Amino acid sequence: MHLRITLGLIILSVIGFNQVLPAQNKAKVEIEHANVGEQRASLGPNVRLLIGNVKLKHGNTTMLCDSAYFHDYNDSTFIEAFSRIHIIQNDSIHLYGNKLTYNSREGVARVRENVKIEKQDITVLTEFLDYDRLGNFGYYFNGGEVLSGQNTLTSVLGFYYPDLNEVHFKDSVTVNNPRYTILSDTLKYHTITEVASILGPTFIHSDNNLIYSENGLYDTKNDKAHLFKGQKQSYVQGKENLLKGDTIYYDREQGLGEAFSQFELHDTTNNLIITGDYGYYNELTQYALATKKAQLLQVYQQDTLFLHADTLKAIPLIEEDSRLVKAYYNVKFYRKDLQGRCDSMVYDFRDSTNTFYNDPVIWAQKNQMTAQTIKLFSKNNALYKAELINSAFIIAPEQDSLHYNQIKGRNMVGYIRNNELYRIDVDGNGQTIYYPKDKDVVIGVNRAESSSLSIFLSKKQITGIKLRTDPNGNLNPPYLLPAEDVRLKGFIWLENIRPKSKLDIFKQVPMPKMDEYTKVYDDYQFGDTNE
Repeated sequence: MHLRITLGLIILSVIGFNQVLPAQNKAKVEIEHANVGEQRASLGPNVRLLIGNVKLKHGNTTMLCDSAYFHDYNDSTFIEAFSRIHIIQNDSIHLYGNKLTYNSREGVARVRENVKIEKQDITVLTEFLDYDRLGNFGYYFNGGEVLSGQNTLTSVLGFYYPDLNEVHFKDSVTVNNPRYTILSDTLKYHTITEVASILGPTFIHSDNNLIYSENGLYDTKNDKAHLFKGQKQSYVQGKENLLKGDTIYYDREQGLGEAFSQFELHDTTNNLIITGDYGYYNELTQYALATKKAQLLQVYQQDTLFLHADTLKAIPLIEEDSRLVKAYYNVKFYRKDLQGRCDSMVYDFRDSTNTFYNDPVIWAQKNQMTAQTIKLFSKNNALYKAELINSAFIIAPEQDSLHYNQIKGRNMVGYIRNNELYRIDVDGNGQTIYYPKDKDVVIGVNRAESSSLSIFLSKKQITGIKLRTDPNGNLNPPYLLPAEDVRLKGFIWLENIRPKSKLDIFKQVPMPKMDEYTKVYDDYQFGDTNE
């Protein structure tokens, strides 16, 4: 009799577990199948043990496992499942693990040991995962890994949102790709587009460069970045160059970085910085451009040259492993001991030469230099020579600002030591006017001419003149010569347009016309002859 009752209970249990029970409560789980089902007194009145090919159903979620404790209450179900757990959500999401606890009213499946989520080409691996069935998202909290295309993403915390095709990573985030590695604090990753949203301090390492950003997007499939300003500026650090900007577009395949607002390109090898409100740099061709408040900063020992132009370009010389920097239109520059203006400028890295074109004006301390073209030569980041080509003219005022020492010729070469002119050689039509002194008192005005001559200086004062070819000169008392005899032809003093600070290079001060400026100088210096 006892055997017959037990066998009957087992048959009824198996038949019952293979039938879909009517869902009287949405919070309850349905038993679709189990090879064996037992209800033991030791487990409690509401607990059943399911063994073998267990299949449970809750809404649009199917749960499979080897065995489970099924806790059935009036308004909910609690499940403890073991071994070969497989949860299917919306027929597209597959969740695997070795252990599971599930409260049907809460709707959260807690899966442990060898946990894996798969959806199309996305795989999530972890040892601890909670999956919210109602919200349709899963999260790990003790380390996890996501496989997507060529990317392997790891973090301490991770939230997977299948409906949004997104994974949110937090704490010690790493993305490993054959071409680069991403290290981040906070990252959001779109599983379809494979675009990573940068939400915290992030470093992207590759063989060619290092990218840093706190706010931006990185297309891991196409190797393109769109970086924005965080608390710190985004940047792309190459082997010899550093690109910064408030907004940066970067294409790794093309090697192109384009920056908007606060563009900076640092040449770390040559101590050179190019800035502007817009610019770009190609790390493959090494070509660069800056415009809109474009500025060149060139470091010389303990000082820096600040140069502004409408447009700046860095042009590579590939065969010579060098480059040129060109500045176009309205060039102005400032350094404590050197200032200037011109129409355009070229800096040649091959011989560290700055060439200024189209009627440049350069002020070297008290000396004003003009010519059709001026070249400045540097060695070890220090100036050592200046060449004035065609219509060369140097003017240096005396301390009383009433007298002007002047040197004029076809071409000149000025030699510089410790940032001071110590010798000037004039070649062709050389002319000078200078004021010899006795104990800082002007004793006369010396006017000399020679086809070629040399002038020697010490402590910014002329100490001697050597007339080499066809010399002609005379010394006259001061204040007795007429204006035309104390000014060489073409004299023009341009102190009022001289940049007095690094901010002055951005001021729009037009060059005066020669005839207008000469008249102003005559009226101020010698009085209006009409009076």
